[in-house]
Amino acid sequence: MSPSRTHAASVFFRRLRPEEGLLVIGFVASAAVTIYANVDLVRHGINSRKIQGGLLRLLVVVALAAVLPWLERVLRRGAARPRLLATAEFFRTMLPFLMCIAVYTNLHDTVRFVNPHDINAQLAAVEGWLFGGQPVVWAERFVTPARTEFFNFFYANFYLVAPSVVIVLWLSGRRGEAQHALLGVILCFYSGYVLYVIFPAAPPRLYLESLGLFHVALRGGPITDFEQALIAMMPNHAARAAFPSLHAAVSCVSLSYAWKYCRWFFPILLIFVVGLLVSTVYLRHHYVVDLIAGALMLPWVVWVTPRFEGWWARYFRMMRM
Repeated sequence: MSPSRTHAASVFFRRLRPEEGLLVIGFVASAAVTIYANVDLVRHGINSRKIQGGLLRLLVVVALAAVLPWLERVLRRGAARPRLLATAEFFRTMLPFLMCIAVYTNLHDTVRFVNPHDINAQLAAVEGWLFGGQPVVWAERFVTPARTEFFNFFYANFYLVAPSVVIVLWLSGRRGEAQHALLGVILCFYSGYVLYVIFPAAPPRLYLESLGLFHVALRGGPITDFEQALIAMMPNHAARAAFPSLHAAVSCVSLSYAWKYCRWFFPILLIFVVGLLVSTVYLRHHYVVDLIAGALMLPWVVWVTPRFEGWWARYFRMMRM
């Protein structure tokens, strides 16, 4: 890379917060894998509209990543009203979280292009060794439309549970703590994405279903129909995002920040987290061992977040000198 390009890159990264820097890194990796997946499908004469849709998601990421920081700078230079400026700042703060979800949707489709060696059988074997059977199959005896609807409600709340502590802290005016909690949540997501590639695994609703182990269908009401419609938007045969469970990992990280920064919110969040984790097994999205592995990510996130935050500040402070 030429000195001028190196300087331009360093100026670009100096303007970013650490969570925004992670977005850039995750986006580049996701874009590379998505483009490779599309090229590979075309080369083999396979038409996959859903994976091709990943290119559109990448364009949306680029557009939003460019527009919101620009909007904040324009408002700041124009001496906008404080409330309008605070709104723009809030959306800029939450942008990396929204975009790491977009990275996930692409990774969900394309893990198999990076690592085709699934560990489905090994996970089922460990589950059987620990519990003497498959808890997701055992849970069939409790399936009713009302319970399915109930648990789909909790499952649908994951994308509210994940940023909930960040939002509570932000609305309380504790923006430094909100950004620290946001960085921890995003680091948890990206750490999980790396593990998805190392340990590709389909959810039990796909693998155990392929073995003919389920005999009761999960039917509910409008919430269940909506969740199933969302799942249908992604190619189910390609799903490789079960181990570790980021539902468990991110929920535990959020709980830890609630306990640390806003303890009054902890019991409220705990209700939703418990319902969410039980729902992942009842709805056959995760093995119990997925949840255990996800919870064990908490010490890593607690350890790495302040260190990454400090490294980012020191590195780019030195670059300014």
